[in-house]
Amino acid sequence: MLAGAYFVFNPSYRLSLEARYYFETGNYEEAYKLASEAFTINPYNRMAFTLKTQSKIAKEWQSFINDADNYFQTIEKIANKPVVTKKDKLRIKMMLEILLDEYKTLKPSLLLPPKLKKEAKEKYLKAKKLYEELFE
Repeated sequence: MLAGAYFVFNPSYRLSLEARYYFETGNYEEAYKLASEAFTINPYNRMAFTLKTQSKIAKEWQSFINDADNYFQTIEKIANKPVVTKKDKLRIKMMLEILLDEYKTLKPSLLLPPKLKKEAKEKYLKAKKLYEELFE
């Protein structure tokens, strides 16, 4: 009972618990913000440190997924044009190369939600397949 009260009334641990909730629900930006604040209050708070680190990594993975979605929409718009110019093809090639390179720079982590890693891998494989079909 006393330990539970400590977590509730200690601002650093309260923020860490709140950050954990946001991390678990996929709001990595808010989780990072709260975990950073908790870590600033108490640099010995290991939960805050872990959540801050993992939220930062998760934000990078989420950013890759968002970039992939945006690039695929742009590629689809180009592909649906009546005439695809050489400039358009170079633009598609560049977008796909960016995605392929960006995926390779993502930091692995055992604490990331499997759903996030799976979605990123699917986007990577889609970009790789499209690149191979168009440019190899």
